[in-house]
Amino acid sequence: MKRYIMPGVLIIFSIILIYQSYSLKTIKEDLENIKSTNTSLEEEVILLGSKLSSEIQSTLEEELGKSHLTKDVSFKLNKNTDKGYDLTVRAELSELKGNPKVIFMYKSENAKNWQELELKKERELSYVGNFDLSYDNDYKYKIVIKGDKAESSDVEDLEKYLFMPTSPNVNWSYNNDGIYFSAYPYIEDEAEEESHANKIKSIEIMLNDNKEKTYKCEYNKEPMYDENNEFVDENNHYEANIPKEAYNNKLGSIKIKVTYESGIINIEDVTNKLIE
Repeated sequence: MKRYIMPGVLIIFSIILIYQSYSLKTIKEDLENIKSTNTSLEEEVILLGSKLSSEIQSTLEEELGKSHLTKDVSFKLNKNTDKGYDLTVRAELSELKGNPKVIFMYKSENAKNWQELELKKERELSYVGNFDLSYDNDYKYKIVIKGDKAESSDVEDLEKYLFMPTSPNVNWSYNNDGIYFSAYPYIEDEAEEESHANKIKSIEIMLNDNKEKTYKCEYNKEPMYDENNEFVDENNHYEANIPKEAYNNKLGSIKIKVTYESGIINIEDVTNKLIE
């Protein structure tokens, strides 16, 4: 029996060595495959990073090009029309190559299509044009250069404060008799208060878009006192009391018509200024 034990052990040991050798070879091949795969993945990651970097750089250059297409865009109110404002737009460009067209494009926020106005050259890199805006809409605008290739500035909001004084702070509420309305002129400093262009001449109220019948606000000065009953300042504001009969208990909208000493008129919907 003993003479068979040693050969058996040798056979088992040989089998173990062969298996381990095979396993090591398989593991080595697997490691080589993993290494090759990792190398390939690294190359793909590097290529992808380079591509993304190039695309990001291109996008940044394009966006920076948009923002630097114009140095300044300003608006001047020439006069009020029956439906809105007659404005002049002035675009100051950063640079202009060749002889392309300079287009001012604008649209109301809810519109799909842009209106186009070709601007005229006033002086080097300065272009102007006249256009009309409605009282009731908010607008957006952009400057487009049409030449060998089209370039566009960023889309910006065209808000009233760009060409007229800031609207008064308004609030209104219902009471037993109808509506109490108050408006406080927006004043940043004394120089602005004394400015002819910013000084309010009158404030009128229009209910339910009835332009034929308006209600004029009265100008009031109320003294303000501190806790020691010493005079501090005056509370200057406009106010009006509107009876229920004026809107037959059915109020659809309320608008203010602000007329400035300069002749500028601002009509603004303040229906959402209701204080509960």
